[in-house]
Amino acid sequence: MGFLSCLAPLLSFCSTSLSSASTATLLEKDAHEFLEGHDGKDEESADRAVDTSARLDALRREMQGAGVDVYVVPTADAHGSEWVGACDERRAFISGFTGSSGVAVVTTHEAHLFTDSRYYVQASKQLDANWTLQKVGEEGVKNWDKWILDLPKDSKIGIDPTLLDYGTGKSLSQAVSTRSLALVFPSHNLVDATWPSRPARSAAPIRPHPLQFTGESASSKLASLRKYLRETFPAQEDEGDEEGAAYLVTTLPAIAWLLNLRGDDIAHNPVFYAYALVTPSEVVLWVQGAAVSDEVRKAVRDFGGRIEEYEGALEGLSREVSGKGKVVTDAKASWAVVDLLGEGNVVIVKSPVETAQAIKNEVEIEGFRQAYLRDGAAWAHWQAWLEEELARGKQVTEWDAAEKLTSYRREQKYFAGLAYENISATGENAALPHYEPSPSSPVPISLSSPYLNDSGAQYLDGTIDTTRTMHFGKPTGEHRRAFTRVLQGHMAVDALVFPEGTTGEQVDVLARAPLWSEGMNYGHGTGHGVGEYLSVHETQVGIAHSAAYFNTPFVRGHVTSNEPAYYEIGSYGIRIESVLCVQEVSTRRGFGDRRWLAFERLTTVPIQTAMVDWALLSPVEKAWLKKHNRMCRDKLLPLVKHDKRAVKWLKRQ
Repeated sequence: MGFLSCLAPLLSFCSTSLSSASTATLLEKDAHEFLEGHDGKDEESADRAVDTSARLDALRREMQGAGVDVYVVPTADAHGSEWVGACDERRAFISGFTGSSGVAVVTTHEAHLFTDSRYYVQASKQLDANWTLQKVGEEGVKNWDKWILDLPKDSKIGIDPTLLDYGTGKSLSQAVSTRSLALVFPSHNLVDATWPSRPARSAAPIRPHPLQFTGESASSKLASLRKYLRETFPAQEDEGDEEGAAYLVTTLPAIAWLLNLRGDDIAHNPVFYAYALVTPSEVVLWVQGAAVSDEVRKAVRDFGGRIEEYEGALEGLSREVSGKGKVVTDAKASWAVVDLLGEGNVVIVKSPVETAQAIKNEVEIEGFRQAYLRDGAAWAHWQAWLEEELARGKQVTEWDAAEKLTSYRREQKYFAGLAYENISATGENAALPHYEPSPSSPVPISLSSPYLNDSGAQYLDGTIDTTRTMHFGKPTGEHRRAFTRVLQGHMAVDALVFPEGTTGEQVDVLARAPLWSEGMNYGHGTGHGVGEYLSVHETQVGIAHSAAYFNTPFVRGHVTSNEPAYYEIGSYGIRIESVLCVQEVSTRRGFGDRRWLAFERLTTVPIQTAMVDWALLSPVEKAWLKKHNRMCRDKLLPLVKHDKRAVKWLKRQ
């Protein structure tokens, strides 16, 4: 069954009509409470559960009308974005849980929220009695796509096809068919029909991203993509394919990178809502007309592009490719898009755009260096201020500390906002990996427990992701031991020299080994790719213990974070994060015919030594730490020379 007739209302706007006036009356107050209390953040401090009874009742009426027994509400938009705009926060609306990751599954009598260890505590506070929290990762707890396979025979499982990526949808459709279950795609999103005052889709101005930051023109990037298409999918004239294959880009960071354009449609992510079809002769770009300036129109014309209206994207895409060659795309494209074009006409590949995007060129790498240097100066100003305030006996809250750091970052050249919401956490809050402070629930920074700050800015020449853990009193022996084990893992990854072909899965064990020696561990990955004034999380490369995440071998130009951690739930948390760039190095022997690689540390923020248990460190590790802090001092002193407090602080490190 095709979905062309039902897709326009799913993509063209965010505010929808309600199924009935009575539903609107019932939910209006409930919706206003959601909109007033939530702005797209992971509000860990928002621990008051919202009564979702009316929302679920309304959704179940929609389910009955659509003929489905179960409805799946993912955290997703039509572009597979990790973070979504306010208009796509359906899962947050229906469940009351505002974390950035999770899937809601609603049956006729039950409601389940599936999320990972980063959000166990937050979800347990925010879910009301209507919901069962499924702690994915704990023994015996299945993820949602496995859990639904145990539903009663003949159950009809509904989901919005625009919010289901093709990779997941393909495996899911095959799995349910073996269990006598049915996957159903209603003609409209059922949550939308129960959500009064739903926010309108953002149409913030799109702007060109200059060559001085990108290092490569959009025309050059498009030429490389077309070369890939010609060589991999040559034209088949005997089959009526005279031009050759076209490439469809649906993910927003990839579109922004490929076309050297940026926007502001999703908080902290300089992207814009769009689809891009790259044919052998032109680029068709579907964007919201209200977001396009004359400057952008000219930039699009310059690389051979044509602008069409976003509301008609799928219908337009169908017309553009009808009767022509294959359409190549990646598995992040939605089930709706692939079904619309016909599975037989679509070729799914590992994205050549994201593969190229992950390899930073020399201009981008130098941009990262300069951005991390300026950000290190902002950090030095800030930590010197914070330590002085606390030493004077002044009370500084988590929120105040985070805001002060943002103010120092805002003063830096090329500042363009935050890369994500500040994580500023003291005591037991630091044991929650994605905790966020709240001005309405201020928590003073403790002098008896570690304080963790994980934050970053967006600069036009690079995206920042830095974490440091520090102590402003006298750390306990256990604090120092845990900190040192985390630090040893951090250093082991940083100092690694490795042959070409090495993956993040192979590197991950180095970060965990010191912790494992104590029977300690952490539940998240060790590192992720980072964008050049794009998303702070890029998925092509990184460091994790499972090949399912990052199985792309490192090459020169890859950028990854390095962030081992330890969390003592209910007590304290420790994480140390720096960002690394892969560089080619010479080795004494150079075994084999492969290149040898190592990491260049981009982050220039000192690591506090007050929490180090020096007796646990080897001579090499001690030298590494002293050298790192000395490097930060030498590079940052010229940038903070007019701030006597920061100068003194750097000289003490």
